[in-house]
Amino acid sequence: MTYRKDAAIVNREIKDIASWATRNEWTVVDDMKGYTRFYTPDGDYVARYPATPSNPRRRMADLITKLKKAGLEWPAPSKKVLRARR
Repeated sequence: MTYRKDAAIVNREIKDIASWATRNEWTVVDDMKGYTRFYTPDGDYVARYPATPSNPRRRMADLITKLKKAGLEWPAPSKKVLRARR
């Protein structure tokens, strides 16, 4: 149940968010119903994003809000900030 880098993501709109989440040890899964589901590193379900949202702007805002609340930093920090953290 993990996001595979060789598999195409159904939702191209959230490709950056999904790749950032997987780099932070989150699990991103595309299911058969067309949803992309996000799970924390502990395995807790956080949110989903539909393949064809009726209001994409609103769904994206909801997704980002839920991911931030669960602890995923977004937007991804710049390279300069990452270097400063080392």
